[in-house]
Amino acid sequence: MKISRNWLKNYFDKPIPDANKLAEFFTFHSFEVEGVEEIGNESPAVSLLVETALPRSLCSSEDCSRPSDTASIADFIIDVKVLPDRAHYCLSHKGIAGEVSVLTGQAIKDLKIPDMLEATTEVGPMYKPSIIIQDRKFCRRYMGRYVENITVNQSLEWMKRFLEAIGQRSISGIVDATNFCMFDIGQPLHAFDADKIKGVIVVRPAKASEKMILLDGTEITLTTDDSVIADDAGPLAIAGVKGGKRAEVTSSTKRIFMESANFNPTAVRRTSTKYNLRSESSKRYENEITPELVSLGMNNICALIKEMNPEAKFGPIVDVYPVKAKQTVIDFDPAYIEKRLGVKFPFDEAKSILERMGIIIKGGDTSRWKLTIPFDRLDLTIREDIVEEIGRVYGYEHIKGILPPKTNMPVEILPIYYLSEMIRNNLVAQGFSEVSLYTLVEKGDIETAKPLARDKAFARKNLVDSTMTCVEKNALNADLLGLQTIKVFEIGKVFSKEGERLVLSLGVAQVKKIKGVKNESILVDALKTLKENISLFGNETKDSVVDIIDNPKIITKGNHAVCEIDLEEILKSIKLPAGASYKDLNFMPSSSNHYEKISLYPFIVRDIAVFVPESIQALNVWESIKKGIGATNAKELLVRHSLFDTFKKEGKVSYAFRLVFQSLERTLTDEEANAIMEKIYEVMKDKEWEVR
Repeated sequence: MKISRNWLKNYFDKPIPDANKLAEFFTFHSFEVEGVEEIGNESPAVSLLVETALPRSLCSSEDCSRPSDTASIADFIIDVKVLPDRAHYCLSHKGIAGEVSVLTGQAIKDLKIPDMLEATTEVGPMYKPSIIIQDRKFCRRYMGRYVENITVNQSLEWMKRFLEAIGQRSISGIVDATNFCMFDIGQPLHAFDADKIKGVIVVRPAKASEKMILLDGTEITLTTDDSVIADDAGPLAIAGVKGGKRAEVTSSTKRIFMESANFNPTAVRRTSTKYNLRSESSKRYENEITPELVSLGMNNICALIKEMNPEAKFGPIVDVYPVKAKQTVIDFDPAYIEKRLGVKFPFDEAKSILERMGIIIKGGDTSRWKLTIPFDRLDLTIREDIVEEIGRVYGYEHIKGILPPKTNMPVEILPIYYLSEMIRNNLVAQGFSEVSLYTLVEKGDIETAKPLARDKAFARKNLVDSTMTCVEKNALNADLLGLQTIKVFEIGKVFSKEGERLVLSLGVAQVKKIKGVKNESILVDALKTLKENISLFGNETKDSVVDIIDNPKIITKGNHAVCEIDLEEILKSIKLPAGASYKDLNFMPSSSNHYEKISLYPFIVRDIAVFVPESIQALNVWESIKKGIGATNAKELLVRHSLFDTFKKEGKVSYAFRLVFQSLERTLTDEEANAIMEKIYEVMKDKEWEVR
């Protein structure tokens, strides 16, 4: 949300911190700031009036200054990323002003807004609207009134400039006033042309295939999952989402019906997403706001209408409020702050922070407190929320991490963990790499309730299917990885109708086949070594373990092979050695290896074999290859190289190198690779070496 610093200033009697300081406060205590932008005199359309934001009727004193419309100063726009946990109250300047007050300790001034909730006259023949709420779970509160004797003209200059400063287009005086109130206090509002309303206002589910034309002229077909504001003639608006064309406020409007309401957040989000009608109003409803805000919204919009239309007449308000909101009350022990944060915390500081949030505290300084939470703080429901609020305002930089005391109690050995780690150590020593594959797959016995993707709809019932895919994909990238044999394993849970089990899968693929060595034999040898390691557990090892490991079910596919071992069955047949300790597992210090970015683009492989005199070493040939690559300024494209063949013949020796090229920024072409190789060939020719 974009926040105007000049707008915020109106909530305080004293100067507030500059924009960069405010951004720093927000970043370290409240939410992320995505940017700070200065606007001002160089762009008159967004310049802001000196010392004013609110109309005279909303100022805090009788001597509220009103400069001329031509006076302007610079403003700073702070773009804050308000996440759902704070959207209940922070999607507004009022809410952000509250954060400023809490973080700086500056009190918000008392804005003496006139009470506009009382009728000034019985307006017209339909002075008191008839309002019916059919679905009380969807519409939590609906307040409406008729306003007569208005002129829909241009917006007040100061209001238009404020809205434009935060990126909102000025439309008309009435519409701008509803937008201003929404961005000011967070309550969406909507105005209908009263003369276009036919009969009773009803908040109801839409009828199947019911149609309506939106404000932008788009016709939409509704379903019974949607809710509408309707009259006797049909829908007037999609509730909480978008207004309809039929009762649009235009320049000829003389009477309006003003709506201030509260709708179910889930239902509003579902409808706005379904029709791609996301708006500032729907954003606030779908993040949930308190129904108590409805009356403040009605009062403020009427004050603005009165400012723009001094002769306006306001009818009585109908307020349908089926179940009134209740303030959350939390029984809180201040000693819990220290227990959760791990630091000594002065109770008076905690009390001051909570009071600045508008929380009413009853109880002694150190005894249990009864905290009454403001209506708009829907995020504060349990005592942990209170500690979190105190911690963030106090500053996490002041909370020092303290290690818990060491214990001399023996650590219980978990057999399944001990066995798993022992297997990992053994397989890694044999040249296998551990992989961690998706638990959710395309097919299985156990289906997820709401899958995020078609190929992630089931819990896996085995590991071998994913391991086979893993081996196949790694084999395709063997040149890039610099591997002759792909050897992977995974230890993980599988889920079937019989329950969940912990299993081990192994997979191998020979990229370059070795005579007399089969993939199956690599797996058998690996399991044989593993079995010998397990047998070191002692005499408790039973024959069933031998059977499980000696007779694996190996699945082959082309040049790939995989198998799976049930570790829980093995665990049933063995016993940990006497005096087993986690120290036996030889956990090593952290590796000094570091990870580098992997290119998303395909690689290109080129081989070159060169006949040279026997006196020439492979290193000499490689230096010449590097020289050729350097001549094309392509050194950064060479990601791997290897000498893969050498043989001697008739006083000469042949060296064969494999070169792998890849870019981090784009897909390389054959022409680029060929150009590099041509330069290498030129270097070889200059040395009178024969390229095979």
